[in-house]
Amino acid sequence: ALSFEEGEDPRVLYSMRQVLRSASETLAPPLQSGPPESARIDSTATQLVRQSLLSSLDTYEVRLSMLGGDGGVRRQYTSDGRVQEKRFDRTVRDVFAALRPVYERSPGAVVEQLSREATARPSEQSRFQYAGLLGVPPGADSVDTWILLRIEPKSLLPGTGFGVSRVLLPNGSFGDLYADLSLAEFQDGTFIRSVGRDFGRTRLRPTEREVLQEQSTLWRREAVRGRQHLTYYRRFASDAGESSTVAVRIPAILAFDHLYYLLRLTVAGLCVGLLVYLLGLYVRYRRGQLPASRVRFRNKVLNAFLVVGIVSMVAVGVVGVRVVTGENERTIERRMHEHLARVEETLALEARPDERLWHVAQRMDVDTLAARVGLDLHLYQDGQLIRTSRPRLLRDGLVNERLSGSVYHDLYDEAYRFVTAEAAIGQFGYRVGYQALVDDEGRPQLVVGVPTLAQQEQLLEETSRTLAYLFGALLLLVVVVVLTGMVLANALAQPIAQLRQGLEAVGKGRFTRTLTVDTRDEIGDLVQTFNEMRDQLAESRRKLARQERELAWREMARQVAHEIKNPLTPMKLSIQHLRRAFERADGVRESSDFAEVFDRITSTLIEQVESLVRIADEFSTFARLPTRVPEPVDLTEVIQEAASLMEEEAANHDALDLHLPDEPVVVEADREELRRIYINLLKNALQAIPEDREGRVRVTARRTGEGDGRPSAVYSEVTDNGIGIPPDVQDKVFEPNFSTKTSGTGLGLAIAQKSIDELGGEIDYETTEGEGTTFWIRLPRAEEG
Repeated sequence: ALSFEEGEDPRVLYSMRQVLRSASETLAPPLQSGPPESARIDSTATQLVRQSLLSSLDTYEVRLSMLGGDGGVRRQYTSDGRVQEKRFDRTVRDVFAALRPVYERSPGAVVEQLSREATARPSEQSRFQYAGLLGVPPGADSVDTWILLRIEPKSLLPGTGFGVSRVLLPNGSFGDLYADLSLAEFQDGTFIRSVGRDFGRTRLRPTEREVLQEQSTLWRREAVRGRQHLTYYRRFASDAGESSTVAVRIPAILAFDHLYYLLRLTVAGLCVGLLVYLLGLYVRYRRGQLPASRVRFRNKVLNAFLVVGIVSMVAVGVVGVRVVTGENERTIERRMHEHLARVEETLALEARPDERLWHVAQRMDVDTLAARVGLDLHLYQDGQLIRTSRPRLLRDGLVNERLSGSVYHDLYDEAYRFVTAEAAIGQFGYRVGYQALVDDEGRPQLVVGVPTLAQQEQLLEETSRTLAYLFGALLLLVVVVVLTGMVLANALAQPIAQLRQGLEAVGKGRFTRTLTVDTRDEIGDLVQTFNEMRDQLAESRRKLARQERELAWREMARQVAHEIKNPLTPMKLSIQHLRRAFERADGVRESSDFAEVFDRITSTLIEQVESLVRIADEFSTFARLPTRVPEPVDLTEVIQEAASLMEEEAANHDALDLHLPDEPVVVEADREELRRIYINLLKNALQAIPEDREGRVRVTARRTGEGDGRPSAVYSEVTDNGIGIPPDVQDKVFEPNFSTKTSGTGLGLAIAQKSIDELGGEIDYETTEGEGTTFWIRLPRAEEG
């Protein structure tokens, strides 16, 4: 608003420098060479004004003046083609007086934006003007002729456009500053000038004027032609007591406008993500991790939804781009038809009776025709460019001097009256419409070309916005599809994951978990079937265990019979020996000898009877069919209970050392059965320590995480520093009836292994002969909930 209030318009400054540069090349030489020919000077000056970019600035009035050394006007040329003779102009003298000192300080073309005080007439003080001055020396030492270029805003404009195509302006001079802005100035509430897009109003509304009387700035959000805009009003006051208001309007940013920026950020993020993903794939491939040995079902569902979403977005995007592009091409072609029809109508109005249109175009000035129709025009004859309303573009090599081969073929060989073709200025592509003006025999005599630079820019903006909305909506659709896929994938994968966990538990021998049935579909039927299968497997396992124990009982019965024979033989021999000793006495009993024999034999009998009782107890424990009661059990409490029962025997060695976690480690087992297992392990460890060695028995327990396909578990160890297990008997440790002790039956570790296996755990040992043995047990943790 400040720069606009000061009158800065980069379009005008750029165009004025271009005109003065052209004047120094085309107008100054004939003025220097001698008395100029008026017709030649008038033609050159008129072309400078009408064929420059200034002619496109329909919001400004352009005047080119030839001045004498005193500032008097010799000739004056305007943008509408008028030529004025010598006359007195106070404004011109004031502007000349303001610019001449600047020129004399730095010789060369001067372009300035004048302040309000630069002109003397009160009527001029309310309007800005730009002025450029160029001196034309007739000789080496004096300046006799001056060229003054003045640009003033028109007093009242019903609407403004871009005027000069942005592609013809230097970078940053216009497009970056006024691309979407609409700037307007109001003097006493009345519109006097504008820059950029059409502001649409000729007067300020009373409500705005009242607010601006009390404050200098005002923000308003208002609807203009159905679209929301933000308008900023600022009131400026001059030293003379006058005030003006500058209004700056810009389209309000809507929710859809963010889609364009979101799309750009998303595309950039996707590109970076794709590179990272490809790099990750390459690293995994080099490490031998591809193809993956296992792919989760949830990931498969998500990948399927993602692929469907991306493919759909690409397909709809391609179709949408083609539809939008095709519609734009049809719009441009329709506009070019209308433009060329307007050219023909103008030529028809200028035609004499029975005069062909190509004759009118040939005799009519192309600048006049272009001004009448408001378009840039090119005229071709026999495929060669003969006249153009923008000769500067031709001199700069931005317009071809001949028709392209395809256009020439369509117009001259195929006899088409109207064709369109692609053209380009640098990287900016646009379309040009060509209309053939034919003679009585239908042969083209002249070809009128109409470029669509300004329309192409507007269509490109509309296309970019439309495509941004389209792809933004498609991107939002993909996000919705992916989110929906995540919900569905979780809904599908959760019962499958529960089934997998249940199957793993069944595979480990745990039949206590029952899956909940949350749905009434096929997944629910599958879960219900699994629960029934689990119950059947549990019942089958109980029956199988009973059968195995019955078979083991029969085997144990044979082993019991064999073991009982061993003590019965010495008992029988001892009783026979006692009878013979009694018979040898013949009534004369030697009480002392008999008492000794009697004591020795009865002691032997007692020992053998105790052996029989112990054997019977051990075999009964191994062969009985107990009713296991599984329940959540804190393993640390079980170990502490077993250790307390072994305190008396451990006290002899002062060897028991417990290292247990403070928090509970819960497993699902029969508490009494588990305690007997640890009592047996502790008893074996203590008995394995020699009498001459200071004993150490260390008991530890800890949790272990998931890994190697195993669920989380509880790991415990019983370590001693005893004599170890000899290598030749290590394979027989868990066999029934095997023992390294003369007093044992060899059933303790066999019972422990059988119980741990039925609990879904593992038991094993590590030993070093002469140094000690470590027995470890791994039990699955109790399932939460």
